Amino acid sequence: MAGKPVKILAPYLSPSRPLIGANLSASFGGGIPVLMAGDLNAKLVNWNSRLSTRRGKLLRDYADGNSSLIFGPGTPTTNPYNPLATHDILDIVITKNLTSPVYLTSCSALSSDDLSILNDTTCHSSFQHPPDRPDFRRTDWANFQTHSEDQIPFDPELHAGMAIDTCVENYFGSVLKALAASIPKRRPRADPRPPTPAGIQEEIRLKNRLRRQWQVTRDPTLRAETKRLQR
Repeated sequence: MAGKPVKILAPYLSPSRPLIGANLSASFGGGIPVLMAGDLNAKLVNWNSRLSTRRGKLLRDYADGNSSLIFGPGTPTTNPYNPLATHDILDIVITKNLTSPVYLTSCSALSSDDLSILNDTTCHSSFQHPPDRPDFRRTDWANFQTHSEDQIPFDPELHAGMAIDTCVENYFGSVLKALAASIPKRRPRADPRPPTPAGIQEEIRLKNRLRRQWQVTRDPTLRAETKRLQR
């Protein structure tokens, strides 16, 4: 962003652990823009949660006192397997020194109890629209889920740091493959289009002719020039 680095964090805080302001200050310190996206188990109606909890109020007070902003999606991010449980919003984004707002979208097509969240923000750099960036507006999320279930191992056993690194690398590779398989391919610009039927071509010519006639009747200069050419 304007030649500056951005710190991106993806934390999770279990309900049994307290929300400590000192830990947040350490995360948002350093004087560079910060984007923290994750589940802090902090609910507040301000970011569209169903209710407000003490932890959510503490997080709001911290953000207000430290020039930070909190963004939440418009739809629930949790989809509990228990039918008696209530859907709610737990995944949020906290930013500091980030000039652009963040828009969160829940991928409700996936069957996980904790839905995937797309975070979209404007980055003022040449990497804002890289050529290989997926077009999420055209993603078939149901198909993405099917490919993800086939490629991502469920409950892998991780006993060492190397195994964790390998699992993370394989996970991101599987996500990219699932996205590639779930986004319709665009027709190349050089690819010839099928010919337009003669009847439709005639309708197009007629509409263009009527449009030109209408423009002549509306424009005095064109009307005078048309009469001169007719003579």
